Amino acid sequence: MIRSKQVTPFGPFARLGVQAFMVILVLASLLPLYNVLSASFKSIEEYPSNPIMLPQVPILDNYQYAAFSGHLLRFTLNSLVYVPIGVALYIVVCVMAGYAFGKMRFALNKPLFLLVLFMTIFPQLLLATQVSKLISIMHLTNTGFGVVLAWVAYFAPFGTYIMTTYFADMPYEFVEAARIDGASPIRILVSVMAPLALPMVATLAIIGFQSMWNELPFSMLILQNESLRTVTLGIAVLRGQYGLRVPILSAALVIAMVVPLIIFLLFQRYITLGVTAGAVKG
Repeated sequence: MIRSKQVTPFGPFARLGVQAFMVILVLASLLPLYNVLSASFKSIEEYPSNPIMLPQVPILDNYQYAAFSGHLLRFTLNSLVYVPIGVALYIVVCVMAGYAFGKMRFALNKPLFLLVLFMTIFPQLLLATQVSKLISIMHLTNTGFGVVLAWVAYFAPFGTYIMTTYFADMPYEFVEAARIDGASPIRILVSVMAPLALPMVATLAIIGFQSMWNELPFSMLILQNESLRTVTLGIAVLRGQYGLRVPILSAALVIAMVVPLIIFLLFQRYITLGVTAGAVKG
């Protein structure tokens, strides 16, 4: 018997070329992070003559100036208060709305869900002015709850869409079995559906945390009092007021990205679970 040779789509040189290309992409994606970290440890005098290489004499003065003179430490604490509250409300709204659209049957289900999808197409800058006017009408300007409410209102349609599609893919037999046992809709959601959707809820929480942490337009229009600023708004205002040099601005950016980076590293496995959940059906 004559065996035909197996034809591989890529030869050894082609695979090596693909791997080299992927390495180049990884290095290119890490280059901005390297530049920021390297510049944050350089003095203002050294940076113009050495913008690319590692600092000759690393210093921490830039971090001290950004954290204390620039008040970024206080702004970071503000974000650590606002963002978790916003994420908690965001998850509650998205899970409840997603369950209603995905598993409950009522007359305006599809029209309301299409309205939610329609709300996701508007850019944030287009809505920022109108949302800030609504916040002002409710007398919530210069309040943490005002900016949290704006965050939840803007990001909730996307999260609702994600949770709706996730709940819709779950077997309806779970709901029917709970109803036979006499469970109410709230009890079904809290005790049955929400635990099953925990990987996607965790993924949504991480996405919401990063989105709210980096949000700027709503914060700029609502939080006009300096003591209430978020860390992202603080960096934007500092750069505009004082024209910060690159080393100090780099240190401020490093301070701002520490918390989201820690959150991502701690919960990255939940992102994988949420992305792959439902890909393989038993």
